[in-house]
This record gives sequence, structure tokens and C-alpha cells, in this order.
Amino acid sequence: MRELLHPLGYPVLVASDAPEPLRIAAQSWGPRRPLFDAPPLRLTIHARPGPLPPAGPSYRASVDGFSLVCDPATRGQFSIRSLAACLHVSRPVLDQAEWFRHQLLECLVLTALDTIHFVGLHAACVVPPKRQEGVLLCGASGSGKSTLAYACARAGWTFICDDSHLAPGLGNLVTGSSDKIRLREPARDLFAELRAKPLVTAPNGKQCIETGAPAVADAASARHCVFLSRRPGAAALRRYPEKCAVEYFMAYNTRYDRSGAEQRLGEFVRGGTWLLEYEGLDDAIAALEQLP
Repeated sequence: MRELLHPLGYPVLVASDAPEPLRIAAQSWGPRRPLFDAPPLRLTIHARPGPLPPAGPSYRASVDGFSLVCDPATRGQFSIRSLAACLHVSRPVLDQAEWFRHQLLECLVLTALDTIHFVGLHAACVVPPKRQEGVLLCGASGSGKSTLAYACARAGWTFICDDSHLAPGLGNLVTGSSDKIRLREPARDLFAELRAKPLVTAPNGKQCIETGAPAVADAASARHCVFLSRRPGAAALRRYPEKCAVEYFMAYNTRYDRSGAEQRLGEFVRGGTWLLEYEGLDDAIAALEQLP
């Protein structure tokens, strides 16, 4: 059994000796349309008897790719040279569909795609009304990226993704793996429509509120990287050092050879890095609308 899917818009041929992995993969990426004409990444999934892993996988990068290992029965690896990944799972893992999806399937495939084609960006991406160029909202976990992205979406901006991936090429195309926005519990106090939303478990294992956006697109050409800083007072937008922006993105890069990603990021951020200091969301959106 096999199926061609397009996570991040990239072709991935998924084959399995059990139906469950294909069903879960189709739930994750079935709606994603193709964006890139490229040789497909091949993923083979084998299900065998074995115990439920005691913990999530450990990651190890190598010259030719990387491995993800939970225990001897549940493990995966990716080879750059063969453009192929293999995932071995114990059957009890497939009974934990969300755990399998977040900890193994999406982790393996998205990390592989970031190794061969994309550069992962720890940033949300939104596009202002009546403009074509995306704005990346950047900052450490808890800085308010998702909250501001959702506020922008409510204000008429187009939502691209909560976690961005930069494609090669001059167009600076940014895409993501999901059209959902994951918000922390305090967001209920900011947005009335979220008060009845249940908590779900995010890929990082934390509880969150998952919601959609009024206007969504698969990808956008990105121009600005805006680093967020909460502080009292009126919103202010000023230039941010490009070197610091590259260092921020590289801190989340897991490639064995990081030189290509660093060079790509240096080209990407040139002339478009900003610091947004703000308190109120409406004030922050008004400041973002002043970007050149």
C-alpha cells in the first residue's frame, strides 16, 4: 500500500505494510497541494509486534542524514544520498495515533524535508491585506508569535502557517505543514470566540487551543522578519540586526552540515529585519501595517 502526498507542498511517496500509517499520513497532508516539481522523498513504514516506547525519540544527525530512536522496535532514519526514509514502529504505537503523528511521522518527514530542500524557521507567517509579501513573526516560545498571528488573521490578514519553512530560490517562498493556529490558554481572555474551545495536545506535548483562520493560503513570498518584544506603552518598530536574526534561526537548525542553511538565511534576511516592541495587539497590527 502506498500513497503520494505533499507535506509542505513537496512530493513524498509513503508506503506501508499496515493501513493505519497511510490513514494518519493522509489526515495530516491529504489536503496539501503540490508546490514543487522535485524528485519525491520515499518513506517506508513497517509495523511489527513490540512494546509501547517509554518516551519520545532521540535525534542524531549524521553526514548522510539523521536517525530517530525510541527503542529497538520503534525507530526511524533518513538518508540524504538515497532520498529515502524508513520508519519501524511497534503496533501499539499505531493505537496512539496522535503520538505517532507528532512524535514520529511528522517529525521524520518534516526534518527530512528541512534537510534536503527547506530551511526551518521558528516563526509564524501572515500576509497583510492587499499585499502579496508575507511577514514572519519571530521570537522565542512564549513571545506571542501565534497570538499576534491570530490577531492579524482576525483583522483581515491571510494566515500561512504557525511554523514556517523557507524554500530555495529567489522568491523566498515560505510554507507550512498545517493551517491550524495553536494558542496558549491565556488567549481565551483575549478572544471571546475561543472561550468554548477545548484544549488539545500540541506536537511539543503541551496543552493548547487549536483554531483556524478566516483566510488561509498554502504559501507566500516572505519579505520581512519581525522579532517580537512585549513591553508597556505604544508600539514601536525599528531595525533589528541581521546577524542576530540569522543566529536566532540557526539556533533551531538541526542539520549536520549547517553552512548551507546559514548562507541561505543570510541572503533571506538581508534588508528586512525588524524589532516590534508593543503592548496591545491592535497597536502592534497597526505598526506592522507601516512596514515598507
